[in-house]
Amino acid sequence: MQSREIRRRFLDYFADRGHRVYPSWPLIPQNDPTVLLTTAGVQQFIPYFLGQEKPPAPRAVSVQKCFRTQDLEDVGDASHLTFFEMLGNFSFGDYFKEEAIRFAWEFLTQELGLPPERLWVTIFEGDEDAPEDLEAREHWMSVGVPEEKIFGLPKSENWWGPVGETGPCGPCSEVYYDYGEEYGRGDPLEDARYGPGGEEGDSRFLEVWNLVFNQYERRKDGSLVPLSQKGIDTGMGLERISAVCQGVRSVYETDLYAPVLEKVREYAGVSLGDGEETDRSLRILADHARSMAFLVADGVRPGNQRREYVLRRIIRRATREGYARLGLGPEQIASLAGEVVGYMGGFYSELERAREDILRVVEVEARRFVEIYDSGMRTLEEEISRLNGGNFPGEVAFTLHDTYGFPVEITREVLAERGISLDEAGFRRAMEEQRRRARESLGSHERVVAAFRDREIKSRFVGYEREQTETRIVAAEPVPGARDEWYLVLEENPFYATGGGQVADTGWISCEEGQLEVVDAIPAGDYQVLRAKGGEDLKVEEGIEVTASINRVRRQQIEANHTATHILHWALRAVLGKDVVQAGSYVGPDRLRFDYRCQRKVGEEDVRRVQELALLKITENQPVRYYTTTLEEARKLGAMMLFGEKYGELVRVVEIDGFSRELCGGTHVRSTAEIGAFKVVSNRRHGADLYRIEVITGREALSYLIEASEKAEAAASTLKTEVGRLPEAVEELSGELRRAREELREQQLKASLGRVGELIEKAQTVDGAKIVTGQVDAGDVAGLRRISDDVKNRVGGPVAVVLAAALDGKAVLVANLHPEVSRKIGAGELVKEIAGVLGGGGGGSPTMAQAGGGDLGAIPAALEKARQIFSSRLAARTEG
Repeated sequence: MQSREIRRRFLDYFADRGHRVYPSWPLIPQNDPTVLLTTAGVQQFIPYFLGQEKPPAPRAVSVQKCFRTQDLEDVGDASHLTFFEMLGNFSFGDYFKEEAIRFAWEFLTQELGLPPERLWVTIFEGDEDAPEDLEAREHWMSVGVPEEKIFGLPKSENWWGPVGETGPCGPCSEVYYDYGEEYGRGDPLEDARYGPGGEEGDSRFLEVWNLVFNQYERRKDGSLVPLSQKGIDTGMGLERISAVCQGVRSVYETDLYAPVLEKVREYAGVSLGDGEETDRSLRILADHARSMAFLVADGVRPGNQRREYVLRRIIRRATREGYARLGLGPEQIASLAGEVVGYMGGFYSELERAREDILRVVEVEARRFVEIYDSGMRTLEEEISRLNGGNFPGEVAFTLHDTYGFPVEITREVLAERGISLDEAGFRRAMEEQRRRARESLGSHERVVAAFRDREIKSRFVGYEREQTETRIVAAEPVPGARDEWYLVLEENPFYATGGGQVADTGWISCEEGQLEVVDAIPAGDYQVLRAKGGEDLKVEEGIEVTASINRVRRQQIEANHTATHILHWALRAVLGKDVVQAGSYVGPDRLRFDYRCQRKVGEEDVRRVQELALLKITENQPVRYYTTTLEEARKLGAMMLFGEKYGELVRVVEIDGFSRELCGGTHVRSTAEIGAFKVVSNRRHGADLYRIEVITGREALSYLIEASEKAEAAASTLKTEVGRLPEAVEELSGELRRAREELREQQLKASLGRVGELIEKAQTVDGAKIVTGQVDAGDVAGLRRISDDVKNRVGGPVAVVLAAALDGKAVLVANLHPEVSRKIGAGELVKEIAGVLGGGGGGSPTMAQAGGGDLGAIPAALEKARQIFSSRLAARTEG
């Protein structure tokens, strides 16, 4: 029975029994911030089980796409997965154990036709906290399961919940499929260790369905009390039940993976069963193709944080297997995700809608990783060659990971293949040091929240309407370890707290006794905590009346930059297309920074056009309006929202007449003309499809332009030209300098070419091949290669030319070999051995390779090593 048929039968079976059919939730959880990705079918129904919302129907059924990251490193064996589908039926205070057990048994034995004698069951065995689930045992026996095939398991195996310290929870009951005695290690009826869920039972029994019975509530004192409304939550993995129905032992042998594996066979000529390493690569590609297709379809894009990093890691892991082990290119890796769209898009329509995005995102990220992998492998090889026993340094692995983007997981795998261990403690130390720096940069937010955690505080933000207000202090705590510094909460607070990319306001709190300077405003749930310092003469205590005033000049600069951010966002989408997605921002008094994702290359002309459009809207002096409305109404108005951001029922909309409407909690100018000037100072690529653009506005932009103008005038005066002709004058001067350098290089090259005869006269002969080595003046790498070509052509026949030069303060070496010599020792192999002497690395083809390093004084030693290698290797092969 094919997987699509199992899906259909499952939904139809429960729909016929009064269950409302729910579509799958996205992989990005909609109301559960505790997890990165949707991990179970129950997640979209948790509010119903917790009593937070009333379910529209008492019974539900779904096929939920799920993703679990904890098994990522294990993917490659015959069973582990990251992406899977969970078939589940649910009851919210309607039916309970008897019906749930009967439904499961009927579906497995009648709808799917599984032999009843192949099914075994586990229940909760009971402990001092809760009794054995005898009720479940009786119901299983009533549908025909022999008592000896019902096994009790402890709470670690057969108990669910609660989600937190308190809440709904209860025992579980699992159904296992028995593949037969020939797969077992012992008799489960004689020893439970060989039974389902037992220590030795994994090879024979496969868990296919888990039934959770929510019947208790865990209270704060740790006690369990019966729930007034009991519930059912079940989950059956489609991959596992497909393996059972299709008579195979591994989920990877089912129809769910066949199209991807067939595509790999077409590309690389390999299939499951060709060998352990090949099988591992194929399983990784099969699983990860599905994972990356579904993640991209649900809006995740590769990045360095949270779920974005999960996707990046998945694509890179697949690319390493496909590219390094099987020879697949980035386009072919992407096409594997395209295969997933082809055979799963009929049920999951979001795949079809996102087909182009899936192919583009995967190929771009895979192509970028191939570059990282090739350069990272060169660096890793160089470091390995320097090892003289012992572990591979953890600090070096961290540098590869953090600076070059070369995943530590791949470093571990490469080292393991060479029989080398990684200094894990050193890697952890380097990682922890980075985390420590990150923690310190976070500031005092956690300490602030802790200071007022157990207090009931009422405070109202009035900073949209007022810059100064008469108010009083409702909470005050000294800053730990700081003299004359305070955490304060005001009854009415005009200070904007850091959020939405916008920095916090600063200002003053004053009364008759003195004044405090507000240096930060920190969000703490429903209120803002101010950090203030100074005021030695001011008695800081709760209840005193004060005047709170923000720094208006600084606020105005921040407002100008925040409104300019909205205009910039609009201009980027107008120039680059509607697929531009905001990925982060910084809005301060000095500048604004805007991170965005764009699938195509962004050129200088694009940036120039963005700046022109932004300036146009600023000079139009458009009014800027803000208002609060419902989230639904904002959607109807077409307000732009950040993907993955969690919004409340009421939202604040910032609208600029005619072209921009976004949800935003920040502060803004009243009209676009208040922004003044607008100057893009940089637009840099920060990833495969991630860009960072920085802009200055108002006074900062005017200062920048005045300074640039003064520098231009000074340069024009030095070059004795007009400012308007400065670019042409600079180009003429650059041309003269370029020509002078080229003439110098040509002179050096002619001199070196004149010495070719001397080099040839000093050549050694080994095994009939001429070995020519020496240091020359070449000007650049191209010149060095040209000299080596000239030597090789003049000698003719079997020859090995190894020349070195000092170029731009570095030692560069080229090996240029006749094909007959390269068959005995390749140029790439040769330079890798020599590179360590120069303090660098190298590589290339069998006939032409290049090495380099920072140790100029080591050039003679490197050439001597080349001569020794040729003498020993060629002579040894001759003797052989």
